[in-house]
This record gives sequence, structure tokens and C-alpha cells, in this order.
Amino acid sequence: GNFPAPEPPAPPPPPPPGGSPASTTPAKANAAQGAPQNRDFVIYTAQFTMAVYQVDTGIAAIEKIAREANGYLAAKKDREIIIRVPRAQFEAAVAKVDKVGDVLHRDIAALDVTDEHVDLEIRIKNARAMQKQLTELLSRANVKEALEIEKELGRVTEELERLEGRLKLLNDKIAFSTIMVTFEARGQALTTQRVRLPFPWLNTLNLPSLLNLGEEK
Repeated sequence: GNFPAPEPPAPPPPPPPGGSPASTTPAKANAAQGAPQNRDFVIYTAQFTMAVYQVDTGIAAIEKIAREANGYLAAKKDREIIIRVPRAQFEAAVAKVDKVGDVLHRDIAALDVTDEHVDLEIRIKNARAMQKQLTELLSRANVKEALEIEKELGRVTEELERLEGRLKLLNDKIAFSTIMVTFEARGQALTTQRVRLPFPWLNTLNLPSLLNLGEEK
């Protein structure tokens, strides 16, 4: 499933460089700037569950991976972290996450959203054309017609803003892949067993230290 994309606490990543003197075709210019291509409207996500000795250390390691990939922290809880990384850095970031701890579960997904992207672009184009047409009609309408046109223009403008918002969010999900990691602390159950012996009198036999020695061998 897709993850929520809350605003990062830090400033968002800088926009891709533009204004290059090398004047190429628009398609090539977009490719150079990392914009999603017509053949690659795909949202990449990865979910990990892994065991580590120190959860805090594991979370810090994932956050570092995001920074090194020119990504950012999207959300962080006690045992869970969500990062966003540029699409081009996704595979490398996943490979680094793999090494942070013992992976118990890994789910990597690629969701093709080409149809949704194309549909939104068409609907936005149509809404803009309607907005322009209504604005021209309004400029030469009488008072009675103007009220009806303004009402319709408001509806079209609201719909256009909604569609543009959806397209912006979709492009963000395409441009920045999401990696979610949930940690489980290793050795927690063993520690609990050492402290809680079945009968109080067993504590007099110094069993906790014997258990420790047995596990270190």
C-alpha cells in the first residue's frame, strides 16, 4: 500500500537544477532534471521489518541513508521510520537499508500510475480550456448572465485546483520513493527471562549469571 506523505520537519529537498545553458529538446531537458518520463510513471515503495540490538542506532542509520541519497525524513516513531529518496537513488538506498540489521520481512513494490497520470493531465487541460472560455464569456455578459457564469467559473476553478493538487502529489510520489522500516529489538525476550525466574528461591542459586555465561559460549 501507499504511505502517507506528511510534510518533513526539515525544509523540503532542493528542486532539481534548471536553467542549464545546454538547450536541448523539452523531453531531454526534463530527463536531465529528473522529471518522470512518459514510460516511467511508477511509484516505488519498500517496507522492511528488521531486528537490531539497538533500535535508536538503527533509526539513526536509516536517517543517514536518506541524507546521503539527497532524500529526507518523512516520519519517525519509537520503532518506525519513513524516508523519501529520489527515484534514481531508490535501489542504492534499499541495498544500504538491507545491511542495517537482520531483515525479517521485505516488501518492494512498483505501482504503475501511467493511466491515472494521463487522465489527470487530460482533465486539467479540459478544465483550463473551460476556465478560459468562461472568463471570455464573462467579459461580455450582461448582469443576469454574469451571475450564472461566475457561479460556473467558480466551480470549474475549484475543480481545476483539486486536479492540479492531485497531479502534484502523484508527481511527488513518482519523483521520491518511500522506504518504511519497522524495528524489533533483538534479545529482549531473553532479558525478560533472566529477570523473571519461575520461583523466587531460584534466585539464591545465582542462575541469572549462569544463564549469561551459557549464552556467551
